[in-house]
Formats: sequence, C-alpha cells, structure tokens
Amino acid sequence: MVGNELAYLPAFKGFYDPPLGRFLPPLPRGVVVEWLEVNTQPGDLILDPLGANPMAAVEVARHSRRMLFARNNPVIWLILEALASAPTEKQIRGVVSKLLLSRQMDETLDSHLQSVYATACTECGNRIQPHGFIWEQNAQLPIAKVYTCPHCGDTGERPISDQDIRNLERLGKIGLHRTRAFQRVMQGGDYEKESIESALNCYLPRAIYVTMLLVNRMDGLVMEMAERKLLQAILVAVFDDATSLWHWPEKDHRHLQLTLPSRFIEKNLWLSMESAHKTWASDGRPVPVTYWPKIPPREGGICLYQRRLADQKALLQAEKPSAIVSVFPRPNQAFWTLSALWSGWLWGRKGVTPMRRALSRRRYDWYWFAQAISTSFKPLAAALAPETRAFGLFPQVTANFYLGLQAGMRIAGFETIGAAYRPADDLIQCQWKLTPNQANLRDFSLRSLISKFLNDRGEPASFMEIVLYCLTEIALAGSLPLQVNTLSESLFSQIQEEVTAILRDEQFAQSYKSNLQGGSQWWLCGTNLSQPPLSERVEKFIRNLLLKGEPIRNQELEKLLCDQFRGSHTPPTEIIRLCLESYADPTSKDVHCFLLQPEERLPKREAKIEEMRSILSACAEKLGIIQETSDESLVWKTPEGQISHHYFLIVTSSITEIVLSSTTDEGVKNVVIFPGSRSRLMDYRIKHDPRLEAAAEQNWHFVKFRTLRRLEQHEHLTLDLWNELLDSDPPLWDPPVQFQLF
Repeated sequence: MVGNELAYLPAFKGFYDPPLGRFLPPLPRGVVVEWLEVNTQPGDLILDPLGANPMAAVEVARHSRRMLFARNNPVIWLILEALASAPTEKQIRGVVSKLLLSRQMDETLDSHLQSVYATACTECGNRIQPHGFIWEQNAQLPIAKVYTCPHCGDTGERPISDQDIRNLERLGKIGLHRTRAFQRVMQGGDYEKESIESALNCYLPRAIYVTMLLVNRMDGLVMEMAERKLLQAILVAVFDDATSLWHWPEKDHRHLQLTLPSRFIEKNLWLSMESAHKTWASDGRPVPVTYWPKIPPREGGICLYQRRLADQKALLQAEKPSAIVSVFPRPNQAFWTLSALWSGWLWGRKGVTPMRRALSRRRYDWYWFAQAISTSFKPLAAALAPETRAFGLFPQVTANFYLGLQAGMRIAGFETIGAAYRPADDLIQCQWKLTPNQANLRDFSLRSLISKFLNDRGEPASFMEIVLYCLTEIALAGSLPLQVNTLSESLFSQIQEEVTAILRDEQFAQSYKSNLQGGSQWWLCGTNLSQPPLSERVEKFIRNLLLKGEPIRNQELEKLLCDQFRGSHTPPTEIIRLCLESYADPTSKDVHCFLLQPEERLPKREAKIEEMRSILSACAEKLGIIQETSDESLVWKTPEGQISHHYFLIVTSSITEIVLSSTTDEGVKNVVIFPGSRSRLMDYRIKHDPRLEAAAEQNWHFVKFRTLRRLEQHEHLTLDLWNELLDSDPPLWDPPVQFQLF
C-alpha cells in the first residue's frame, strides 16, 4: 500500500460554538489555517464547494486568504455574513431594540413578549421571566417551569400554576399563525407539504405565535440593509430556540431527524432576544464579503458564489484556487428541512427555492452521499490545476458515510494521499490531490489489511477503528471505482460483512469485551510480529524527550507525536496528558510548558530500583523465603523449592511484554512493582488494553514503591499477610489535581 502523508492536526483550541452550532458540522479552531499555512501563501484563493460551516470561511479570511464559499443554504449564507461583519454588542443591542420597541396599539413588542412568558415565583410570588417550560411529548400542557428568581434566589424546576395555564389560553387559537407560517414556505406538492408539516410540528403553539409575531414586526421595520441582515440572522437563532428539539435535562445532542425528545424545554424567546448579544458579539476583525464575480482583496475576504457557476465552468476562469478546503457535513434532514422553513419565514417562498430538494427527499444513505460529493467536486476538476490539493474535515464519523466521502472524491478525480483519525475528537482529517488521469483499480485483501493494522498498532482495536482503517487503505490504494455507474450500492455492506467474517475466524482473531466506547475490541491470534503497543511507544517517546532535560510545550509535544504516529495510529490526547502528569511538572513561568520531574532522572530511578530489590531481599529473609535474582526479575521460592512469587521491577508503564509472555502457573503470584507516580498511567493501560485487564484478574498484582516500603516496616509480617496486602493500594489512587493541558 502507498504511504499515508497526513499527520493529524490537533485541535488545541477546541471547537467553534457558532449560532446553530448543533446543526453545523463541528469545526476545530485553527486546524484549517494550520494546514493552509503549510500548503498555501497569504493572498491565495481557497475554494470551499460545500459551504457547510461559515466559521471555516471567516477563519480563512482572517488569516489573509481569500475564500470562494458556495451559497447552498440561505441560512448558512446569512449566518456567514453576520459573523464576518463581527458585530459589536452595541450594534446587536441596537437592532434588537428597534424590533422590541416597535409598537402596536399602546404596547411595545418588548412588553407583550414579557407578558406571554411571565410567571410567578413559587417562593416569593413576584412576577418573573422563566428560562422556559418543561413539556413531555404529546402532552397538552407543560408539566413544569424552570427559573431563577432575581428577588429571592429560588431556582430550579417548579410545578406549573393555574395562572401559567391561563396565560397560555389567552393566546387564543393559533391556527391563523400556523397557517401563515405554512403559507410563507409552501410551493410544491404533497411531499413538500408533508415535510413542512413535520417541521411545523416541532413548534408548540406559543412558539409559533411568537415567531410569526417577530417576523411580522420585522417586515414592517424601516432599516438599512446591513441592520436587516443582522436582525434576520439573530431571528434565525431565535427560530432554533423556538423548536421543541431541546432535551430536558439539557444534553449535548445533534439532531439529524425531526424527532421530538420524550421530555423537552420550551425556551423563553424574549430571553433569547435579550441575550442575542452573547450569541453574536465578536471581538474578531470584520472581513469583507463579496459576491461573485467580485473577488475580495488579497488581504483576505470571502466571495459567495452559486454552485451553478461551477456547473457552467464560469467560476474559475479568471483565477485558479491554490487549494480546496471543506468541512464535510453528515446528511442532516432536520437542519435542511428547518432551513427551508426559516428561509420562507424570512424571505417568503422565493427564499425556499435553494432548499426545495431538502423538502422532497427523506432518505440519505452513503451511496447518495458519494453522489452528492462527486456532483459538488467533479465540475471543478476540469478548471483546477493538476495536483491541486484538497483538505477535508469529516466530523461525526460513521464508517458508511466515510466510504461515501472517499468514493465521491475518487469519482470527482481526487486521489487520497492521507487520512488521520482521532476517536476522541470524533474527526477524520483527509487530504487529496487532483489527479484527472487516475490509475486503474488495484486489488486489496481485507485480511491482510486487518493483520497489518493490528500488528502496527500493537494493541487491540474496536470494530469501528478496524473498518475505518480498511476504508482508508482502500482509498489510498486507489481501489475505489472511478465512475458512479460502477459504484455498487452494496459495496459498504460487502466490506462490513467481510470484515465481520474475518474477525469471527477463531484462527485469525479473538474478541475482548470492553466497557469503553466502541464496544468489544479485537486482537490477532498467536501473533509474534506486532510492534510494542502504541500507548507504550507514546510513553517511551515522551519520556526520552523529557530525559533530554529541556522544557517542552504541550502543543509542540502533541505535534511531534502526531507526526511520529500518523494516520489511524494518532495518539489519544488522554495518554499524552497522563504521560505528562506522570513524568513532568509545569514550569514556574508557563503552565503549558513542562520539564522532567527531578526524581525521574535516570540515576535516581536506578537507585529506586536497587532500593526495591533490597527491600524484597530483606522481606524474603524475614519471611523465610529463598530469593533468586536475574537482570529483569526476582523469584521467591519456598524452602521446598516451589516458586511462590515472581517480581518485575519497572520504572515505566510498559508491562505488555511482561504480562503476556510470563507464565501464569496456578499458585504463583506475578507482581509488577512500579513508581506511584505512574499510577494513573498504569490504570489507563490496564483499562484500555483488554489483554492486560484480563491478565490483571488472573493472579497478577500491581504494587507501588510506597506500598513495598510500608510492607517492609510491618512489625508482624507473615506470608499470608504479605499476600493479602499486595492489593491494598491499587494502581489508581485518589485522583491528583490535573493540569489544564489541552
């Protein structure tokens, strides 16, 4: 197989949390720019044919590149323009006030909305604004309200009162408002009607009443264009708050279907308007936004274009992009249907036109995804320079849609040259280059791929990790079809079923049950060809680096590790953190910079090992045991010559070879003796490698240096007491204070 060129780019700064973030594909801060800094120059033109996350375009533009961003979804386009303008809190409060202070008869919209949601504090009786009302699916009335009283401090979930019910009833019949909400969107036939109805069913009567009231009042305002766009963007976020798709109790959940939670919160939309500045205010610099064919200045900016321009080959005639960057979204019927609804509310039926396909389709599988990707990228291939590189982020990973992504890019003329996966981020990063005359298909053996992956990894892996690795290697080898008409809809199921059959071959692999995310893990039967476990190699790399005596920043360390262990072997962030906690301390000047702990220097660790040997010798003599010593271990024998204990003294957490290669004779206690500072790292190793976890339950004991010292000092030590106390201080002690690393 060809090499994997891509080292995972760590998400040091976390992920963006933009408005409507629960519907957008997650985007790690700074990763796109880091790739661009290596592969492009300031002022270069960058292309995003999908336009799935507006923050990608804003980030690129703020780093002196020009982004061609596809206008596919009017809602994303609106959010992008608002974010690019970097509105201040004052500007946001200004446009919100214009809407809330608009009057009808003798009442402002602000006063009216407050009265719609007002409730009485259960404790003090004062009239207050609740955070929202709790509903159960298919209920006719809310079952509770949630608030924090500014008068008496009472807070939490409280029962609904009769006054709350009367407040709901005084809104009257909502049919007229629902009809208006429907008519602003509806254009087509029965299937579109059904989709719109399913979206409207995500709104309670009060939510429909308030959203239509906001739309009506906005339509009547006289505003400058920039103000109106900002207000429309704010209202889109309010429309999202108004849905019944918010779980209660709150949890991080990304809706892909319009399915109501069994218990949800009806948010107070007056509070949503009042807090809009918290959602939209920005301290970043504004970036210019233009419309094709006007390209932004070389200092950086965003140019919005319609996809049909790419289809007509008119888009890239003046200047060819230096690279392609895209965030690939999972198919999301919920967001696309709601986007059509919201577009109709803001712009009328003409605003729905770009989203009408979303109203007429319900099924989105991997095969559809492959076709959608190829349709978006293939028209560009003829206009781009050969070897043009593309970088893609594929969050919310599933194996079937990952196959769709790789197949779609292959059909569009792009050759996979790298892919890296980190399960904790739920993100695959991919790199392609444009190769119009791609090679023919090459054969591959899934059995060989699985064997290579597990041997290179050196430790068990989940089914998901194995399948993703196989799909990556198939893509890297150019073994996916070149044409849509040769891409079989059953390809994914064929690959998945064959991988399953291979792993179930008892002569090839064995499974270990695991409580970790991803379920059971798999390992090869009788292999002697594997590398040391990935986690041990990561620990060794970090330890050797720290032993040089120079301070190192955690970000620099993680980059080095990701470059050393590429592709599907990207080290987990957790093991890196635990290694740093185990071996190093933050420097006094910088909590993100680490230096080897003094006691971890080699002479001191060697002295500790000699101390442990001496303690074992003294204890053996006290207990009437015969001790035999070798370079790597110590053995205790009874006076009759039978082995009773086998001791292994180590200074790292590298125990796999010891545990798996040592005999486990009944009656012999195998004891690993290690520094207490390695406790959390050792616990992680045991829990994340089911082979070690199984061994730990079969007469293996893990004893800290400090425990051995305590045993030596015991006045009435017997062999029975010794055996009982070996497990008195298990690897995971009370958790120490963790450094804020990542």
